[in-house]
Amino acid sequence: MTGLILALSVVAQGASPAAEFEQRLKAATGPLSLHALSAWCRKNKLQAEDKRVREVIAKVVPPQRPARDAAKREAARRRAVQAREEVKKFLAVRVGSLNKKLGAIIDWMRDKHYAPDSATDRILGIARRVLEDEVEELAALERNVRSLEDGERTSVAQKSMDRQFDSRFDAVRREFTNKIFTAVEKCMKAGETGFAYDVYRWLLTIDPDNDRAHRGLGETRAGKHWLRPYAVSQYRAGLIWDARWGWIPRHEKMRARYDNGEAYDHATKKWGTLAQLNALHNDGGNPWKIASEHFLLISTADLEQNVKLITRLEAFFLQAFRQYDRFFGGKRGTALIFGMARNTKQLKVYFYRNRDQFRKYAKPPTTWAAGFYSGGSHASYFYDLGRGTTRVMQHELTHQILGEFGRRGGAYAWISEGAATFLENAKMEDGALALGGIKGNRRAYDYRRRTRKGEKQHSLEDMVSKFGRGGKWDSGDVNSNYRGAAATWFFLMTFDNGRYRGDTVQLLSDAYGGRPRELHEYYGVSPEGLTFLMDRFYRECEVN
Repeated sequence: MTGLILALSVVAQGASPAAEFEQRLKAATGPLSLHALSAWCRKNKLQAEDKRVREVIAKVVPPQRPARDAAKREAARRRAVQAREEVKKFLAVRVGSLNKKLGAIIDWMRDKHYAPDSATDRILGIARRVLEDEVEELAALERNVRSLEDGERTSVAQKSMDRQFDSRFDAVRREFTNKIFTAVEKCMKAGETGFAYDVYRWLLTIDPDNDRAHRGLGETRAGKHWLRPYAVSQYRAGLIWDARWGWIPRHEKMRARYDNGEAYDHATKKWGTLAQLNALHNDGGNPWKIASEHFLLISTADLEQNVKLITRLEAFFLQAFRQYDRFFGGKRGTALIFGMARNTKQLKVYFYRNRDQFRKYAKPPTTWAAGFYSGGSHASYFYDLGRGTTRVMQHELTHQILGEFGRRGGAYAWISEGAATFLENAKMEDGALALGGIKGNRRAYDYRRRTRKGEKQHSLEDMVSKFGRGGKWDSGDVNSNYRGAAATWFFLMTFDNGRYRGDTVQLLSDAYGGRPRELHEYYGVSPEGLTFLMDRFYRECEVN
């Protein structure tokens, strides 16, 4: 399950403890992992190595005055770690069990000389999802499937064999997927709703028709489709979403008109050729308007590009929730993202086909702006940049989502820009957006590269003092400011194996609520200790 489970650092298996130590030291990025490494050194009688670890620990001191809720925060961290670890162990056991049961089905297929493509494709499909990290096991299963032979039989006998296979396969898959809900419940109880959402989505890649998983995500069955609340209302109004055309009439005769080059304009309530309608809406005075669950896209681009854009916008909104789940307001936010409550706030996004239109209609605050979010108009504005469009949009959309769903609309620059840089490079993988670790965060990765070359970069202390209350973001080297914000936020979200992610998201929520606390109150580490840990994180540690 690549990217789903919070990965623990990998060390060489079978190497001597002394040889393993350097790798383990580079992987220990926070208090918990450092203390665990010290205990490991003592267990393996590595006195000199333990001394080195304790010298690092000595610099990670608690603040002089602990936060009033320090014990409560530590308990919450432990619950979150425990929930994730239990999910990891649970899935590891279930993966091994599924592999054996798939092997039993393959043995049955071999005995019956039954191997139609429809059956082998289903076996391989679920195996490649579940065993993607178990390279040797997956390769062995694939060889086993490829060696099967499909015998000749009458059509009646073939149907009988198909039914027998379906029964066996569905029973194995159902047993596996149903027990995953136990893992989801553990995550929800620990407040790890974003992680629970990931587990649900992963489950549906294995069992696309799983009723309980769809309903868990707030989807309702309408005809042959599973739909979220807004799409259900559109369906009842006679519309269905099409990946190429957007909202189209459900009636098959109407769909045939699209196949013949026509399109329906919901604004004028008239049919026309696609070329005619694109020409009609190619200017800012009469743009296309396309609505989705969380967005209203107002665009002068062609219809097909707009449909791709709003699809990406929705996927990005869910990624923002997955990373910043606690920002969205506890039970209310969970109900919203899991479809249990209808969204009443569609975010306005303006998109122009070229820079001239962007300047004419959006009136950007600077001449160099490629996109921006305006809290005054509660909207974001972009134009077609080509390859750079997605990154700029995702950065500004983060500002818009946090600004519109936050309680007061703004935060210190290092926090708001850090949160935006963390999501700006998200990419599509298996139908969902993924971040890709430090190599996928180009600014944080560049910060590490420059730090290791000996170039001066903003420290954590620099970011908090220079770009906190009253700080001027556009002062000095702006690119260096962005690198510093990206590096700081990536560190806070991921150090110590992501143990402080919840604290960082709480900081984000408090900042946008106009009441951020001192940084050490969230992490239980002194300002000097946090600055030291971040410097070591980029200068010495190896993180994915």
